[in-house]
Amino acid sequence: MIKTRRTPRRARRVVPAPVPAFFLYGEPLQAPDERLVHIETIAARSRLHDWNIRPHRHRDLHQILLMERGQVVARLDTATESLRPPAIVAIPPGIVHAFLFQPGTIGVVVSFTPGLVPNLAGTGGGLATFFDRPRMTTFDPASVRATDLPSLTQMLLREFGRSAPGRHAALRGLLGALLANVLRLAQSPEDLGLTPAAPEGELVARFRRLIEMRYPEHLGLTAYATQLHTSPQRLRRACLRIAGQSPIELVHSRMLIEAERQLRYTTMSIAQIAYYLGFDDPAYFTRFFTRRAQVSPRAFRARVCNTVSEARP
Repeated sequence: MIKTRRTPRRARRVVPAPVPAFFLYGEPLQAPDERLVHIETIAARSRLHDWNIRPHRHRDLHQILLMERGQVVARLDTATESLRPPAIVAIPPGIVHAFLFQPGTIGVVVSFTPGLVPNLAGTGGGLATFFDRPRMTTFDPASVRATDLPSLTQMLLREFGRSAPGRHAALRGLLGALLANVLRLAQSPEDLGLTPAAPEGELVARFRRLIEMRYPEHLGLTAYATQLHTSPQRLRRACLRIAGQSPIELVHSRMLIEAERQLRYTTMSIAQIAYYLGFDDPAYFTRFFTRRAQVSPRAFRARVCNTVSEARP
C-alpha cells in the first residue's frame, strides 16, 4: 500500500475579539444628547454583574467614579491599581477600563459628554487638562470632608431622579461644582494620581483638542496628521484602537454635536447652520446630518420643539 502524505491543514487565523464599546456598561451604543449628565450608584449596575465590570470603553462619554466605602481593583488601559476610599477614577472617552469591586462598595459613577467639557472648563483653572488622561487616586478622608463632594454627590443623585423645569441646567451646574471640588483636592500634579497615558492615547487626546479648534474648516486626514506631527496611518491606527472610530468619524461626531446644538438652541435656518459649520452646500449638510442622526435637520428641530412644549406646565 502506498501511503499518501497528508497535507497539513492550514492553521486557522485567530482574530482577537475587539474590546466592546457601550453607551453605558451593557447598553448598546447610541449617540448621546450633547447635554447628557448621568449619575448612578456603583451598586446599581455592578450588583447586576456580580460586582465585576469587564473591560470595555465608551466612545462618547467621560466618566468619574467616586468611591466612599469598600474597595476596587481598577484597570485603565495598561495600568492596574487596588484602591480604597476615598478614591476617584477619571476615564476619558475611548479608554479601556474594568473594575472588580468588593461587594457592597458605596459610591457613584458620573457620566457626561465631551461637548460639556469646554463649557465647564471656561478659560482656566486646570479643569480642561483634567480630562486629557485617565487618573486613579486616593485622598485623605479629612481632606474630602473639607470639600463639598459628599453633599454635591447627593444633590446630583436627587436632581437626576427628578423631572422638573431647569433639570439640565441644574445637572450641569452641579457637575461643574463637583469637578471643581475634585481639583481642589489636588494640591500638586502628583496628587492627581496621574496615570501615564500610552503614546496612542496621548495622540488621540491631542487630536480631540485639535478637532475642537478646527472642525468647521473641514480639514482632511493628512492636514490633521501634519499639525499633530504624525502620519495619517499612525493617527488612524491610534483612533481605531483608543476610540473605536476613524479620525474622520471623530470629526464628524463633533460636527454632528454642534449641528444638534444649533438646531436645538438657535433660530438660524438650516441653510445658515450649514454655512456656520463650514458646508458650502446646505443640501449636502442635510444629507450629512440625516445619515448620521437618522432624522433630517427639520424633523430633529420639530421633535425638540415638541418635547419642550410638552414639558411646559
